Amino acid sequence: MSAFSGPWLIDSLLNNAVTNKVIPGAVAYILRDGKVVYHKAFGWRNIENQTRLEEGDIFRMASMTKGLTAVAILQLCEKGLLFLDDDISKYIPEFKNPKVLINILPDSGYTARPAKSGITIRQLLTHTSGIGYGFQDEKYNALIIKNKISEGFEDDSRTSLENIQKLAKLPLLCDPGEKYIYSMSYDVLGVIVERVSGLRFDEYITRNILNPLGMNDSYFVIPKEKQQRLVSIYQPKEGGGLGPTSYPDTSYPVISTRQYFSGGADLCSTAEDYTKFVQMVLNKGILNNTRILGKRFVEMMLSKQTSLNEGNSNQGFATWVTNAEGAAQGPMSEGSFGFGGFWDTYSWADPKGNFVAVLLLQMYPGNKVKIHEKFQSVVYGIIEDL
Repeated sequence: MSAFSGPWLIDSLLNNAVTNKVIPGAVAYILRDGKVVYHKAFGWRNIENQTRLEEGDIFRMASMTKGLTAVAILQLCEKGLLFLDDDISKYIPEFKNPKVLINILPDSGYTARPAKSGITIRQLLTHTSGIGYGFQDEKYNALIIKNKISEGFEDDSRTSLENIQKLAKLPLLCDPGEKYIYSMSYDVLGVIVERVSGLRFDEYITRNILNPLGMNDSYFVIPKEKQQRLVSIYQPKEGGGLGPTSYPDTSYPVISTRQYFSGGADLCSTAEDYTKFVQMVLNKGILNNTRILGKRFVEMMLSKQTSLNEGNSNQGFATWVTNAEGAAQGPMSEGSFGFGGFWDTYSWADPKGNFVAVLLLQMYPGNKVKIHEKFQSVVYGIIEDL
């Protein structure tokens, strides 16, 4: 490999993307064989103020929160406090006797039929509960809006339980277990964590995952002394360039009065911190001699959990795991798994190469230029030389 290859290829990819104004900035982090082999920041934390992005800046992780929620549920399971095939109405009675949507009426009312079964915790973990996300389904979104249900990023006084009790009154989009529908299932799991542990969701995650892992820059509400490190969010402008995102709900990380903490969306973190979480999963539940989750429960998390035909990756809990078909297509090897988020953040771990890679941006809409795919290809091309 030439002297201009290796890390220089990542530098070139991300510097060019910033220079050409296709991304505002990014932090990349690679850990191989337990050692940091790459950690750099590119571009801007805030374009308007010309504030450079720094390696330790804080990003909204959105759905990358789901991985921690899955671990929290499995921690409670290994303590015998819940079972994965429990009906969730045991913990949230409003989910008893669910119904399945037949039709949405012009006034945003609906017709429905009884579901064939209740919802289990395992179905929440695999997005096969029948619950949906409004932002992915215009008709379903009419019900979400009418019933004033939050899908995360909230800044009002509602609690997590109050929000999910409203959700429980809505019909499902299919019978539980019938098919995969990406959904608010992890917000429901967050409430189950609260009901079983007796702690508010953010407090449970902080005590049982963030603090033990040394994720000291990861928060659901960022303290005032660190709020200047929160990265601004941008979107492509018509005709080229970048401007502030038009998405309205971006200030939630700094609202200290919040009581609703989404199990699917609300964590903020840094590239270094989130790598610790992924490395713990790669290490079968342990990091720096601290065990977060039992080995067998991590193996469950990374195993195929549904009978559905899922193509080149298998659905575990909160993550998709590359199978033999996916490994043949490349570049991720068999057993690799990843976590991604709404604001254009992504990480993955490759057990064969024994590395974790993270690339964090703050954009919505995100990844229109396939920067994550380009980063992944470059990483696989140079990983043996890092």
